[in-house]
Amino acid sequence: MRAGGLALFLGISAALIIAARLRFRSADTNVQPSQPATALVVDGIYGRTRNPMYLGLAAGHVGLALGLGSLWALLALVPALLVIHHGVVLREERYLEEKFGGEYLRYRARVARWI
Repeated sequence: MRAGGLALFLGISAALIIAARLRFRSADTNVQPSQPATALVVDGIYGRTRNPMYLGLAAGHVGLALGLGSLWALLALVPALLVIHHGVVLREERYLEEKFGGEYLRYRARVARWI
């Protein structure tokens, strides 16, 4: 299970992160959250989840925890996700609402924050 879990979750992780980065690149907007958004990306993987990169990081974390066979590493995901959610995601959502207004609000109503 360790090797299989590692491979599965790292594959999911890579797929989510690559798909998200490609959509940002094709929309010619910044990937780094510290840089200004120049476009609102709402299609591709972003048509299914508003946070595919953070989901990808979480999937990678799960894969590594399974690969290591470490319950503690798996449990460490909970506080990490709380920090990402409250420290990053909610702030990003406020920024996108201010920048893109109704377009972002319609997108937010249509697509789940996580899954």
